[in-house]
Amino acid sequence: MRAERRISWEWCIKIALWLTVLLYWVAGVVLIVTGVCVQVKLHNAFVVLNEAASGVPVTITVIGVLIIILSGFGAIALFRSNKAMIKLFTGLLVLLLITEILVVATSYACRIKLLQTVSKDFVRILNKYDKIVQITKGVDTLQAEFQCCGAENYSDWQNTTFGLLSSSVPKSCCKVPVESCVTDLNEDMVGINQEGCLLKLKTWTERNISALGGLAVLVVFGQVTGIMLCYILLKIINEDYDIIEQA
Repeated sequence: MRAERRISWEWCIKIALWLTVLLYWVAGVVLIVTGVCVQVKLHNAFVVLNEAASGVPVTITVIGVLIIILSGFGAIALFRSNKAMIKLFTGLLVLLLITEILVVATSYACRIKLLQTVSKDFVRILNKYDKIVQITKGVDTLQAEFQCCGAENYSDWQNTTFGLLSSSVPKSCCKVPVESCVTDLNEDMVGINQEGCLLKLKTWTERNISALGGLAVLVVFGQVTGIMLCYILLKIINEDYDIIEQA
C-alpha cells in the first residue's frame, strides 16, 4: 500500500513537472519572439542609441534561447527518470534564476545612468545627420516611427550642423501627411512633431514593460516551481533506492 502511494506521488510530481517544463518552454518562445520583434522594430534606430540600450533585445532573446534549451534538457531528464540528469537540471534552474535576478537588478540600478548616456549620445549623433548614411537613416527611422523630433524636443536641431545650415528640421520630424509639412524653423511649425524622441522612447518602454514584467513573473514562477518539484521528485527516487538496497 505504501509503495503504491509512493508510485502515485511520483507520477503526480512528474506530471506537474511536465506541465511546468511546458510552461517554461512557452515562456522561452515568447521571450525570443519579444526580443526579435523589438530588434526588428528598432533595428535602424539603434544606430542613434547607446550600445547598452541596443543590447537589451539581444539579452532577452539569449535568455529565451537558454530557457528553451534548458526546458528541453528537463523534458529528457524526466522521460528517462535519470537521477543525475534531474539533479543537473535542478542545478541549472537555480543558476539561471540567480543570473536573471542579477541581470534585472543591475539593469534597474543602472537605468538612470543609461538614460543620461543615451541622451548625450543622441545629441552627439544628431550632429552627424546628413553626413553618414547609416546615421541619417537611423535618425529618420526613429523620428518617423515614434512621431518625434530631436532628443529632448525639436529645438535640438537648431544646435546641429544640419539645423544651422538649413534653419530647418528633417522631413522625418513631420506629422502625417508629410506633403503639407513645413520644416523651416522660421515658419509655422504646426506640422512638426515637437516632442523629443527620448520622451517617446521612455513612454513606449514603460507602456510595454508591464507585459515583459508579467512574462518575467511567469518565468520565475516556472523556475521556482520546477526547482521545488525536482527536489521532491529526487527525495522520492532516493527513498525508492533505499528500499531496493534494503531488500
